Amino acid sequence: MPSLRFESAFETIYSTDLVYAPDCWKLCGDAHCCNFRRYKSQMSILGKQHFQELPLLPGEIDFLRARGWLDRFANVEHRRIEFPLRRGVMKIDLLIGRSDICACSHDTRTAACRLYPLLPVFDTHCKLIGADARFGFYEEIEAIGASPRACKIENVPFGELNKFLNVCTAIAEHPTMVFYLMAYRLAKAHAAERLRSARQSAPSDVSTLRIFEGLFALKQLIDVAAIRQRLDLLADEFSQRYEDAFQIS
Repeated sequence: MPSLRFESAFETIYSTDLVYAPDCWKLCGDAHCCNFRRYKSQMSILGKQHFQELPLLPGEIDFLRARGWLDRFANVEHRRIEFPLRRGVMKIDLLIGRSDICACSHDTRTAACRLYPLLPVFDTHCKLIGADARFGFYEEIEAIGASPRACKIENVPFGELNKFLNVCTAIAEHPTMVFYLMAYRLAKAHAAERLRSARQSAPSDVSTLRIFEGLFALKQLIDVAAIRQRLDLLADEFSQRYEDAFQIS
């Protein structure tokens, strides 16, 4: 029996029909957030095969399984990445889609899909303090390469603001969820800084995407020891503040 300790949060999230703009895929022209094809097509390694990566919040895979909703996703497999810390092993769940269309339907789209392209920013008190318009790493690449944004959504329409806040409030009820989001932003910022440094030292005629792909292929985008140290400190702070209410794994 899967653990459903986050069940109430996901019931709120999945019942909240947050839509920044109807048919927003028409604004970017190619359902950018579902496949990032325009960027992957420019890379020789990551662009060889089509796939979608849907990152999940802690407990989200169990919620989807318990509801029987995984069957509604088109041609997906579950992948789990484990990252050991002093206080436990971070388990990062992904749904990998192989379909040419969006892997999820509108009603069963994941928490990340509902929020994209605005990533809630929390502090260690689980208070919402802002929104990060660079949700994923491709947005970081755009900023570092001074490229136009592929996604044309930049804010929350007033009529959708309460829905955005409802999703954020559901996440904020669980320190573990907030920790994972903060850990993600920390890792993203770390990798972006390494890419920015590589961009500054690379020839101007080499695209930022190519530089990114090279760092990714050589496993130089993340300094694992450095990021583990920073995550350990963050986990220590959460553990001291929330005690048993915070569990990494």
